[in-house]
Amino acid sequence: MNLRNVAACAALAQLAWVLVSPGCMALAAPQEEYVFSSFLANGKKAGNLVLGKTTIEEAMKMHPEAPFKPYDGDVRPAEEDPSALGGLPELKYVYNPWQTMYSLYFNDEERLVVVSELKELGKLSEKDLLKEYPGLSEAYRDNRTIEYRSSLGPCVVLTARVGSAARWVEEVSFAYTCETR
Repeated sequence: MNLRNVAACAALAQLAWVLVSPGCMALAAPQEEYVFSSFLANGKKAGNLVLGKTTIEEAMKMHPEAPFKPYDGDVRPAEEDPSALGGLPELKYVYNPWQTMYSLYFNDEERLVVVSELKELGKLSEKDLLKEYPGLSEAYRDNRTIEYRSSLGPCVVLTARVGSAARWVEEVSFAYTCETR
C-alpha cells in the first residue's frame, strides 16, 4: 500500500468518525471560513483552499497539472479509489494534486469537505503539534498510532495521526462538517 492510499484511508476513517459522532456534526450554517494554504513540494504557495466552498475546478486550477497522463492522482470518483474502503456516501470525488502530499475530498456538490496532508517524518513533533493546537485530545491509540482530534470551530474538525514509537506527526486532516452551498 503506498502513502497516498494510507492517507486516503486515514482521511476516510476520520470523516466517518466526524459524520457518525453525535455532537460533532454542526447542523447550523457555517459561522466562519476555514482556509487551508496549499503549498507545493518546492515550497511555492499554490493557493488557498476554503473548506466547504472550494470546488474541484478551482482546486485543479491552482495546482500544476501532472506532466504525464494518466496520473493516478487526477480527480476520480471516491468509490474508484482502492484505498477508500468502500467509501462514504458523503465523499464523491478525490483529487491528489501534483507535487503535493494532499488528498482532497469533495462531496456531491463538488465542494471540498476534507483536506488530508501527509507530513514528512521528522518535520513536526507530537509536542509541537499539541502546542500549536492546545485543544487536541487523544481519541484513539494502538501499538503504532495515536490519533488526536479537536474542533477548530463550528464546522471544522482537525484529526492528527502520530506514530507511537518516534512521536512524529504522520498526517493531519481537516474535515468540514456543515452543509455546503
